Amino acid sequence: MTKKEKKMKTNALSLLALTGALFLMAACASEETNSQQELAQKPDTKGLTAFIVNNGATRTTADYDGSGLNFYWTEGDRLWVNNGTLIQDNHNNVAEQLTPNPATPAGVKRAATARFYFSGTYTAPSYPVRYTGTNSTTGDKIIIPANQYQRVWNDASHIGTSGDCGTAIAIKSGDGYSFVLDHKAAYITFTPYNASLRFPGRPLTQIKITADKAICGQFDFDDNGIDLTSRPVASVANQSITLKLGSPNPKFGFFILTSPDPRTTSTIVLAPGTYSTFTVDYVFYTYSAYEGGGLNKVDHFTTYSKTYHNVTFAPGKNKLVETDFNITTHYRYPANYHSGEETNSIANSCPNMNEIIWYVLKGDPHWDDSKYFTVNNKPYNGGMWIKKQSVIAADNGKSVWQLKDAAPDGVNYNHEWLSHSHISGGWPKFSNTSVTMGEPSNPDDYFFVPALGEGSTQQYSSLKGMGQFAELYCSETYSFNVWPYSPNRYYMACSRAGISSNNAHTHWMMQAWPAVR
Repeated sequence: MTKKEKKMKTNALSLLALTGALFLMAACASEETNSQQELAQKPDTKGLTAFIVNNGATRTTADYDGSGLNFYWTEGDRLWVNNGTLIQDNHNNVAEQLTPNPATPAGVKRAATARFYFSGTYTAPSYPVRYTGTNSTTGDKIIIPANQYQRVWNDASHIGTSGDCGTAIAIKSGDGYSFVLDHKAAYITFTPYNASLRFPGRPLTQIKITADKAICGQFDFDDNGIDLTSRPVASVANQSITLKLGSPNPKFGFFILTSPDPRTTSTIVLAPGTYSTFTVDYVFYTYSAYEGGGLNKVDHFTTYSKTYHNVTFAPGKNKLVETDFNITTHYRYPANYHSGEETNSIANSCPNMNEIIWYVLKGDPHWDDSKYFTVNNKPYNGGMWIKKQSVIAADNGKSVWQLKDAAPDGVNYNHEWLSHSHISGGWPKFSNTSVTMGEPSNPDDYFFVPALGEGSTQQYSSLKGMGQFAELYCSETYSFNVWPYSPNRYYMACSRAGISSNNAHTHWMMQAWPAVR
């Protein structure tokens, strides 16, 4: 990984290491201590062997402390002991030991210690121990789900149901057994932020990771951990994992800060391995708007993507990804939008109709979703690269000033448009649907138009289309009564589908821009 991509770095898991004592409880009550007698009187523990985990031992939920994941027991955790046959604990006291998380009060309660009770006799020098996830019903398989859910920042209590797993060898020591659990899944922890501006208005709703082979699904599991030879054949269903944040509601999530903070982390469990391509998509909810004639309210989201190459996730290790979205271009509505009614120097400096047509037909449009910006502190992406007039002129043997005087077909549409065949609905209609995706290889020859959408002076709350299209006013207006409104102003429309000349009533608010020469 390049130094430029330093945001992704490896951190070993803080395992707070599961140094447990697996004490074999004697069947005879007279040989037990008072506390053991108290436990033995419980109807569901009589005749069972107690596997006792001391302070600092096995932990299966997690929080991030700035250097690694710290693990704790949570309700529903179970253990398996391989006594020739895989045996799951009959009972444990995790629920009785649960305490609130002091660092994250809204998080799931957790326990530092626990007792697990097993049937059978244990006299061997050592036993393999397995942890295959919260509420696990099998000790020889684990499932890493494609959909994971984290309710609050820095509370990875979901990892137990998301494929977390581990193994250990319990060694006889005195009257019991001691062991250290090695976690066998891989983990990736995210601390996203935007250094230049907070996004107080819209939340990060989910994080999706995608790789070139299976990162989730069912895997065989043995005393050594995950059997990676059982990795499923790659498919759309198992090459991605989506972590939903905050709430199952797709519009709810977490709000990011202006710097990485251990208190604002989220964690995904995935299969270990080396992946040639590994993409992280951060999805923000941006806005909802009535569309389709005002009948359907549609939710809009913005996705920020980052792709890494040749990334290795080792068993039991955590990778920290500190992503600065680096969104530094910020717009305000209505301050950065202008209506067609404006006749000041800003509007008059816009390109005329001939220049617009040159941009449309000879501007070699490129649509680029990798460019990000904000409108009223809400993140969006997308826009169009268009050749500068100086480049268009050079390509076509013209001077920049000749582009102002006539369109590519030699007609001056600033004055004579009513008499020509391109007139459609009352304005010169030119379009170009040949749009290349991505940034041009020579961006210095182009200028970039962000997809700021449009608003209206008649209803300021009508702002829409951010990240979907850009509309830029022309200097030309007219009062020809083609629409029920008058006057109208020409503009240039840009989207993924193409670029065209168009017209609209002057109450619409768009970008006013000088011709880029």
